[in-house]
Amino acid sequence: MGIVVRQSAKSVILTYLGIGFGIINTLWLFPYILTGEQIGLVRTLISVSVLFSTFALLGSANIPNKFFFHFKNLKKEHSGFLFFILVIGGIGFLIFIALYLILKSLFFSAFIKNSPLILNYYYLLIPFTLIMLLTTIFESYNVIQQNPVVPIFTREVLTRVFLSISLLVFFFAKFQYNYFIFLLVFFYGVILIILIFYTYSQNYLFIKPNFEVFKSPLLKSILVFAGFILMGNASGVVINNIDSLMLSAYSGLKITGVYTIAFFIATFIEIPKRSMSQVLLPLISEANKDNDIKKLDILYKKSSITQLIIGGIIFILIWFNVDNIFRLIPHGNLYSQGKWVVFFIGLGKIFDMFTGVNQEIIGSSKYYKIDLSLFPFYGVIAVLANMFFIPKLGMTGAALATAFSVFIINIIRSSILFINMNIQPFTFNTLKALSVFAIAFGINYFLPHIQNHFLIDIALRSIIIGSVFISLVLLSKVSEDIDLVFQKTVKRLHLLIR
Repeated sequence: MGIVVRQSAKSVILTYLGIGFGIINTLWLFPYILTGEQIGLVRTLISVSVLFSTFALLGSANIPNKFFFHFKNLKKEHSGFLFFILVIGGIGFLIFIALYLILKSLFFSAFIKNSPLILNYYYLLIPFTLIMLLTTIFESYNVIQQNPVVPIFTREVLTRVFLSISLLVFFFAKFQYNYFIFLLVFFYGVILIILIFYTYSQNYLFIKPNFEVFKSPLLKSILVFAGFILMGNASGVVINNIDSLMLSAYSGLKITGVYTIAFFIATFIEIPKRSMSQVLLPLISEANKDNDIKKLDILYKKSSITQLIIGGIIFILIWFNVDNIFRLIPHGNLYSQGKWVVFFIGLGKIFDMFTGVNQEIIGSSKYYKIDLSLFPFYGVIAVLANMFFIPKLGMTGAALATAFSVFIINIIRSSILFINMNIQPFTFNTLKALSVFAIAFGINYFLPHIQNHFLIDIALRSIIIGSVFISLVLLSKVSEDIDLVFQKTVKRLHLLIR
C-alpha cells in the first residue's frame, strides 16, 4: 500500500487545493455574482453535457480499466490502444449528434416550462459534450498508466481556477451572461488541450492509426464489455445527475441553484474516496487480472476503513457547523433552505465510502456483467425515487432520493462481491470507528453555541471535536494507513524542528 499512500497523499492535497477554489467559487463568488437561476443554469448545462458525453463514449473510457494490461507495451505503442478507444468515442459522438438533432423537440419539451433559459444553449451543448468526452478518455488513459496526479490536478484544481477567472471577468467586465457561459466552455477546452500535451510529454500519446486491437482475439470481449459499460454508465450518470435535472424540470433553475450550493458543501465528504479510487484502480485492475483475491480483500478492507474515517470527520465537522456555514455565504438566508440537502447528500456519500472500493473491484473483474446488468434497475430506482420525493419535499426530496439510491446500489454491490469472491469491507475496526463517531456526536450535543460570534463558534467546535476524533482514531489504532501517515508526518516535523 506504500504507493497508494504516497499517491493518495498527493491526490488529496491537490484535490483539497481545488476544493479551496471551489469554496471561493461556490460559496462566495457564485451567490455574490450570479443569481440563483444563473447558478442553476450552470449546474444544469454541466449535468446535461456529462449525461450526453457518457452515452457518446460507448464505454470507451472504461475499456482501459479491464483490458489495457493485455496490450501494455511501450515499444509497440500499446498496440494502438489509445487510437482504438478514440475511434470508439468518435463513433459514439457522431451517433449522439444525429440523435440529438432528431430528438430536439423532446429536449425542448423537458425544460421549456420551468427552465427555458437552457434552450438558448442547445447548440453549444454539442461542442461542450465533445470536450467532456475527450477529457474523460484522456483522464482514464493517464490514470491507467499509474499517472493520476495530473488528471486530478486538471479536474479538481484547474477547472475551478478557470471558473474563478470566468466569474471575475464576468463581474468586472460586466458583459452579457451568455458570454460567461461561452468563456466557461472555452476553459474546459483548454483543460482538454493540457491533458493531451501532458500525455505527449509522457511519451505515450500514440494516436496514429494502428489496428492491432481491432485484430485482437480479445476484440469481441472488449466490445461486449463496452456494451455493458455503456448500459451501466448511462444508468450511472442518470443516477448522479437526475436529481438536478429533474429538480430543474419540476421546480425551475432558481431552486436548482440553491440545491447546487448545498450539494457542493456535501461534496467535501467524498474527496478522499475519489482520490484514493484513482490511485487504487491500477492495483485493483492488476489484482483482478492475476485473480489475486487476497490482495483485493486487503485493498477492499483498507479502503473502507480509511475512507470512512476521513470522510466521517469531514461529515461531522460540516454538519455540526452547517448553520454557521450558511451565514458565511452571500445571501445565506436564501441558500440555508438547502440545510437538509447537505445532511442527506452527506449521509449518502458516507455510506458510499463506508462500503469501500466495491465498484472499482467489480468493474475490473469477471463479474462486471452482473453489476452492469443491474444498472438499468439502479437508474429506474433513482428516477422513481426522485419522482416520488421531489413533488413532496422539493430539493430535500431530491437529496433524499439520491441518498436512498446510493444506499441500495452499495448494498447490492457489496452482496455481489461477498457471494462471488467471499470478500467484504468490514472488520472489528469498523465498529471502533463507528464508536468514535458516536462519541463525537455526543460531544457536539453538549457543546454550547456561541450565537453572536459564529466564526468563533466554528473554530472552537471544529478544534474540540476534531482533536477528540483524531486522538481516538490514533489511540484505538483503527487504520494502519492513517497511523503510517501520522508517524511519517511526526518524523518529518521532528527533523524540521531539529
